Amino acid sequence: QALEEGVSSKDVVDAFVVFTELLLARSENPRNPKACQFIDLSDTYISSGFRVSFLKQIYSVFEPNYPETLEKMIMYPVSSFVRRTCSVLLSFVNSKTRNKFIITDDLDVVCKELGWDRNAVEECGGVTAFMHSHEKTSDSLFLDD
Repeated sequence: QALEEGVSSKDVVDAFVVFTELLLARSENPRNPKACQFIDLSDTYISSGFRVSFLKQIYSVFEPNYPETLEKMIMYPVSSFVRRTCSVLLSFVNSKTRNKFIITDDLDVVCKELGWDRNAVEECGGVTAFMHSHEKTSDSLFLDD
């Protein structure tokens, strides 16, 4: 939903920061936390690709504040247009960081990167249903107003 019209890039960055902070707070190793983020783009339509300013804003927040915490970020499924666009946009980041981004429409790649069993994913009805079947609900993830 964050990629839909009416949501600013600041809103998306803020959401990523809050989520990352919650995730890192629960890390087994607080001195060297690692996060693997999976962005499920199923049923999401991106009409104009990613804006350079959007990606640069995310990078400008994450690189200085979370330089070594991102193990990898997987975006799935993405069209060939979005993959090419992201490839061009990621050309401005250093190669170590760029290699942490896996942008694909191949379920085998997703399963390999995340250690998922493809048959189990398919038995659940796809990635979104598989993730929901493995959710861990926690009151600590909900913020009070």
